[in-house]
Order: sequence, then C-alpha cells, then structure tokens
Amino acid sequence: MAPPATSAKELYDLKQKAALYYQNNGVPKKMEQIINDMFYDNPSDVYGHLSNYFEKFALPPVITKLRGREVLDSKAQPTLQAEVYCLIKNREQCIGTATVSSQNYYQDSHKPEERDEEDRQRVQFVKQAVTYINENMTGVLKGLDPTDQKEVDARIFGVINKYILEEEALLAKEREAQEMEEAQVEETESQKKSKSPKGKGKGAAVVVLPEEPRETLQSGCNALSVVSQVACITGAELRKIPLYEHISTIMNGKAASEYHIPLPVVTILASGKAAPGKLNCVKEFMVVPRHDMPLHESVKHISNIYKNIGKTLMQKSGVTARYVNEIGAMTLTMDKPEQGLDMIQDAINHLELKAGEDFHLILNCAAQEWFDYEKGKYEVAAGVMKGLDDMVDFWSDLLQRYPSIIGLIDPIRKQEKEQWMNLCDAVSEKCYIIGDYVWHRPGLLKDEELEDSFKTSGVVFRYENMNQVSDVTLCSQKMKDAANQVMVSTCQGESPDTFLADLAVGVDAMFIKIGGSARGERVAKLNRLLQIEDTLKEQCNLAKWTEHVFPKISPPPPEEEQEGEGSTDQIEPIEKKDSPIKKK
Repeated sequence: MAPPATSAKELYDLKQKAALYYQNNGVPKKMEQIINDMFYDNPSDVYGHLSNYFEKFALPPVITKLRGREVLDSKAQPTLQAEVYCLIKNREQCIGTATVSSQNYYQDSHKPEERDEEDRQRVQFVKQAVTYINENMTGVLKGLDPTDQKEVDARIFGVINKYILEEEALLAKEREAQEMEEAQVEETESQKKSKSPKGKGKGAAVVVLPEEPRETLQSGCNALSVVSQVACITGAELRKIPLYEHISTIMNGKAASEYHIPLPVVTILASGKAAPGKLNCVKEFMVVPRHDMPLHESVKHISNIYKNIGKTLMQKSGVTARYVNEIGAMTLTMDKPEQGLDMIQDAINHLELKAGEDFHLILNCAAQEWFDYEKGKYEVAAGVMKGLDDMVDFWSDLLQRYPSIIGLIDPIRKQEKEQWMNLCDAVSEKCYIIGDYVWHRPGLLKDEELEDSFKTSGVVFRYENMNQVSDVTLCSQKMKDAANQVMVSTCQGESPDTFLADLAVGVDAMFIKIGGSARGERVAKLNRLLQIEDTLKEQCNLAKWTEHVFPKISPPPPEEEQEGEGSTDQIEPIEKKDSPIKKK
C-alpha cells in the first residue's frame, strides 16, 4: 500500500493514476452497467449478484502447485493421493483431490517370492512418485489451465518419458552385449552338434508360446494416473459442471446430449486357481442386470441376490461361509463351474426374477492364470487338462447349457489366436467375448494397429499406473469403432474415490465392473452412479441401453500364397505385440 499523499500535488497525481488504472481495466463502465441493470433485476442478494457479475471478468484459474502423499488402498497397500492448488481471484486454493487405485499383477496362486518382490516394488514406486509430483510435475504444470486435460497429460508424461528413454538406452547396451555373448555360445554349440551322430527323431513337439514378459514400468510412473485424475477433477470443478460431463467433453470435443448409466457387473462368487476347491477356469461369477433396468432397481436386486446366497451358505456351513475376499465376493469350495452357476441362478429365481431375462451372468475366466506351460494345456480343474482345441468345445458346451451367460472375459490366452478366433466363430453371436489381459494398457493400445487375426467384442480398462484420462478416452472410442463394448473395471487395491463411476459414464461404457457388493470402496461407485442417475433424470438426458447385440466374429480367410513365392516368405516373425498381456 502506497504512503498517504502529503501535498495537494501528490494527491492530484495519485487520483490521476487511480483514474487511469480503473479506466484501463474498464471498471467505471462495468460498474455503471451492472448498477443500472441490477436495479431492474432486483436480486434478493445484491452482493451475490455483484460477485457473479464480476467473476466472469476474473483471470482464469491456473495451477500453482501439486501436492502428493502416500496413503493406503483397500488392501492396506501404499498408494497415491494428489491435490491440485490453483490461483483463483488472487488466492491459492486446493481445488481437487484424488486417490488412485493399485493393481496386483501377481495373484495368490503365484510364488510368495514374486508377490513379495511386487510389494517391495510398490513401496519404491509410490515413494518415487511422491517426489515426481511434488517436484518435477509441479514445475511443468505451474501456470497451466487445469481444464486443458490433453496438455496436462502430455506434460506429465514428458516428465516420466525422459527417465524411460534413459533407462531404455541403458538396457539396449546391456542387451547388445548379451546377444553378442549368446551368439558366440551358439556358434560353439553348433560346431559340437555337427560332429555328433544323428539319432532318431522323437516327433514334432507342441509349440507353446509363452506369455509376453511383464511390462517393465519406470519407478514412480504411477504418478501419471493420479495427477491426470486430479487434474480432470479440478477441471470439472472449475468449469462448474459434473465430472462425467467434463470427461465426455474431453473425449468428444463437446458434452454429450444424453448419457447412459453403465450396467453394474457385480461379483457374487469368487473361485479360480488360488481359491479352495478344484475349479480353476472361472475366477469370478458375476451378475449383470437387464439392459433397460433402472439402476436403483437393479442395485436392490443385486443386494438381495447376494444376501440370498450368503444366507444359504451360512445355513449349510456356518457364518464363516459368507465371509468375503478382498474384492467383496464370497469364496467357496467348488469343483466345477456348474456349481456356481446353479447357485446364482437359483438365487435369481428365488427372488421371482428370471435368469437370462432380468439378470444375466458374466464369467471372468482369466485363462492365463491356469494354463500349464509344461504340458501345453489348460488345467480347467485340478487334474483335469484340456488341449488348445478342446477349449473351444468346453466353452461352447457351457454356453449351450447356460444361455444366461452373456460374457466371457479372457476365456483363452491370446497366444492361441487360432483357438480364440474359432471360439469367437462358435459363440460370439450368443455372448460378448471380452478381452482384459489380452490387450495392452490404454497408453500402448492407443497407438497400436488392430489386426483381423485377433478380435474381441468387449474390452476391459482399468485406471492405474501409467494410464491417463486422455489414454482411456482415446482407447474407448477406438475400441467402440472396432465393434467392442467398453467395460471399466476397479482394481484389487481399490480406493474409496468415486472417479471411476464418472469415468464410465463419461466414456459411455456399457459396463462397470466393481467387484463384490459388500465393501465400502466398491459400493461407493454404485452410490455415485445412483446420484448421477438422479441428476440425469432431473435434467431429462438419461438414455437407456438398447437390447444386447452380439457381433459375429469369424476367423479371417486364409491368405493365398502369391505365385512365385515360397512358403517361407509367408512366415512372419513373432513379435511381442502378437502376444500382449496387458499390464494396466
């Protein structure tokens, strides 16, 4: 504040400067206009009316800093929370807060040392991510408009990509040295074999394609997902629109005229390789309501189905039988998939609903978890092996006997492309063939070319690690254009954040996979969807899904060998992208 004028001349000069200052900023003209208009508007809150008028002339909010911290997810694992601070009307304010989920790649069926190593890596990643957020990313985002989601995502990716490129250059040198050493060893071995006598062959062995190695992620890369998420939340808050509308604008360039509520896919029973019993081939038994059933009605039915099965289990085996696992599903001893399917269908019918009409079933098969690499077969149940071609008949027969199933998630590994496409040819007109771990994460998938040799009719997206809002919106549209329905899914280490519900509505996903209905961090997503449903009803822009249409997926016709070309010219080398196991 300037010192008071001590003379008439100083006072006159000060008044002239003040008049010029206000005139340059258009204050007198705006004051005159609002005062004249306000008299006729006659608002009950005079100063509120003045505040609303002048607010539109204020400078747009810009990011001043980020704040990251370590918190816990639903499994008591370390995860990330971030806040965005903006300069608004000359004041720094915290506008958005987000807590990101974390995914466990190694399941309980994996070796303890693998899971322990993943836990140690998670601690390291979170610690490094907090540093990136508070230091590197704050610097690149300072002064940026938080509503510009694509620019936010591009800048923070640049921070992580710098370290990724440095790491890749170092690994490339190490690989080059290793390849030279292996080449020398192979040459020596080849010379030895040429001198050894030839024996009788043992016949052609079954070639088993291994899983693609787990993607090597840069330490601290999980900062990308949480900062992208919190910037998205902040952008919606500053634009004073619902978060799902802001996401829709990011995806389509403008807000949608109407919105769908995604159909909740809720896990009732859990099984699989790590569960008690012999059954391996179904990891999750899930229910999904009829396409046109209102959410508030379907949530009540889902709760009753869950309670009915819990009551039945408790009567048979005591109270411990209805205890739930980390995703909120009941885990019981099963030896074959029919046991879980019958139990859920009986519960649906008991509530005077019809399985296959009012409620359908979706199975998370997770085939990559029960494939026996030594034998080259699928162990559908303990001691029960199925060959690659047998899996097509296995799933076809189950769908024939249980027409209420409308979705299979990862029923076969992607490495068995021929069998996958044969399965699609057999059952794709009856249900969705949904890819989860057979696809790369959105950050990679967005730049990949989809091939005719491998197709799905549904895709699962999770929001964690290096996934960003821009990546998910781009891939959602890309996969829809390829006749896929989008399923947005929670993670094992879920957070109470309800961002996922808005994301599902914003990208117009048909399904949202929440896990069980008995844990707060998962029910929170349903409660947020109920809130969105009420809002859309009031605004008369709630759309209903049409009846399920399952696109026919057929294997591509065999390529004809061009005249003059040998068969060896038609064999393409196997690249990593041919067998992607998505690390989301």
